[in-house]
Amino acid sequence: MKNLLGRYLHQSYHLVVFCAGVIVGTILALIFRINFFWSPVWVGSVVLVLVLIYLRPRLMFVGLALIAGMVLAFFRVANELGKEEMLRKFVGQEIVCFGEVNGDPETDESGTKVKLVDLKLGENGEHEVGGSIFITLRQNEKIARADTLKLKGRLTEGFGTYAGYMYKPMVLGIWRPEPGDLVLKIRNWFAERIRGLIQSPQVDLGLSYLLGMKSGLPDGLSENLRVVGLVHIVVASGAHLSILVEIARKIFGKLSRFAGLLFSLLFVVFFMAMVGWTPSILRAGVMAILTLAAWYVGRKIAPWRIILLVAAFTLLLDPMFVINLGWLLSFASFGGIMILGPRLTKFFYGEKKPGFVAEVIITTLSATLMTLPIILYFYGAVSLISVLANLLILPTLPYAMGLAFLTGVVAGVPGVEMVVSFLATKLLDFHIAVVEFFGEQKSFLFEMEAGQPQVFLIYALILSPLTYGFLKDTFMIEYKTLVLSIKKGKE
Repeated sequence: MKNLLGRYLHQSYHLVVFCAGVIVGTILALIFRINFFWSPVWVGSVVLVLVLIYLRPRLMFVGLALIAGMVLAFFRVANELGKEEMLRKFVGQEIVCFGEVNGDPETDESGTKVKLVDLKLGENGEHEVGGSIFITLRQNEKIARADTLKLKGRLTEGFGTYAGYMYKPMVLGIWRPEPGDLVLKIRNWFAERIRGLIQSPQVDLGLSYLLGMKSGLPDGLSENLRVVGLVHIVVASGAHLSILVEIARKIFGKLSRFAGLLFSLLFVVFFMAMVGWTPSILRAGVMAILTLAAWYVGRKIAPWRIILLVAAFTLLLDPMFVINLGWLLSFASFGGIMILGPRLTKFFYGEKKPGFVAEVIITTLSATLMTLPIILYFYGAVSLISVLANLLILPTLPYAMGLAFLTGVVAGVPGVEMVVSFLATKLLDFHIAVVEFFGEQKSFLFEMEAGQPQVFLIYALILSPLTYGFLKDTFMIEYKTLVLSIKKGKE
């Protein structure tokens, strides 16, 4: 029985605590610039500890799992900071650099903005450095994702997740890989089919929903989306991916459970490759894969466990995600919907099931509340009526995505293409009208100085009344599972 208890505790808690250690360690390492855990010896030590915990799971090893997670995070951050320091030495100097365009370039009136990674400095790229650079170029519609650029300009201090910034450097060369990004070509071809039937700005909003293509959005519409608190709907992430996965699972799940899993996974991977490996889409994709795997084997994973697992995994890939706005908003909105939402539902309705309107209100309110501190910290402004805008937009978002997709599918079919594109245009017109109406209500706009860490105290006000009930329910579920495991062991 003692061995069974230890085994259960290992399966239930050690991995989760290890993931929590990774998250805490990443935050601490970035705040205090901990950069002396650079040696691979630390990774070997972490592996040995994890093997020990797996072979001899004990309650006392929970703390050891936490420390192991923190040490692994310290190692990743130390190596990331070390590479960035090499780049920061050139701040204030004119440099020649090579780099790969990461994600889709965004072009507006001020120029074309790109993120450059895999950096090499020098006329021939002889010095390899780490980190990423944010670049503002003169308008250049020819630049695409995965292109390699050679630039010459002055490197200035970076911001956010960027180690450096260059404003309108000279473009010395552009190289596109051959045969190129096939998925990107398919996406652009499909987008052009839609553009042929829907006019701007409706098509720009539709493509941002469906394919994450934000560069075509007019500046005024983008600003209103931010003011109204709807910027997350034009960042292809969890909501968009979950809609597509649910459609695939329902269609192909009729053939067999395995077919539903297989085609859903293919949808996830293809969508991620099409949109690009942004922090928000990476979070959504990994979560979708875990959820699909759990569905296939007939098990449910507690949302808070999924959040910890995926957060730790993505931070080990890139520790700088922890200060990335898209990554933070993605996790906050998911946590609001999956954790805070059910608690609010139980608080207001008990064991009763709320109606459709009430459910939409609670879901929207939960996501809005959880993202509020992040939006205030980064933007310093939020509309007090953003919940109303979300209530009008979010329920119809799947239909807008579906109609935009169908427009591309039926393009070239006489009669049908006109009907589908007309319906898509009218629904997108409605979305734009909502955004513009609420964006003009400046009297409801709350503004403060951005970058104030005190705003995160809002989380204490949001979560404190519900924490006790959440911990109580979680403990009871774990206790009942443990009792059942012990009884089965005796049998």
